[in-house]
Amino acid sequence: MAKGDKLTAQQEQFCLEFTKDLNAVRAAIRAGYGEQHAKKNAWTIIRNPAVAERISELKADQTKRTKIEADDILRRLVRIAEKTEQEGDYQAAIRSLELLGKHQAMWTDKNITEMEVKNAFATGNSEVDIQRDVERLKKIAAPHLKLVAKKESVH
Repeated sequence: MAKGDKLTAQQEQFCLEFTKDLNAVRAAIRAGYGEQHAKKNAWTIIRNPAVAERISELKADQTKRTKIEADDILRRLVRIAEKTEQEGDYQAAIRSLELLGKHQAMWTDKNITEMEVKNAFATGNSEVDIQRDVERLKKIAAPHLKLVAKKESVH
């Protein structure tokens, strides 16, 4: 850490707590920040360059102590997925593959999209609900339909 970038005792405690589970809100609470404003405080603290640098230092120390790096874990997850699948333990194989996918952030956009689509439409089957859903779909598809219509009219 650069000179002049001194952390308060509470910020240091936050850094230590954060490296335990990488959850900024829980780390803020455990470090003594008010529970009522933990989310706001955590966001502010984590953006502090001195805090971020200290967390990086602590994580590097932790990696040296445990001698485990991300690549080691990823290789082990691949081996576990392959072996458990061969043995017919599909639940363990799927869990390993899920963790590998999370590491690659494969599901992030899909989950956000699904959530947006699910919330955009009515849940009922009445004529009013269906008509409202059709109108919403038309609004969503309208820009794409115009492109298709223009292409078809050219031929």
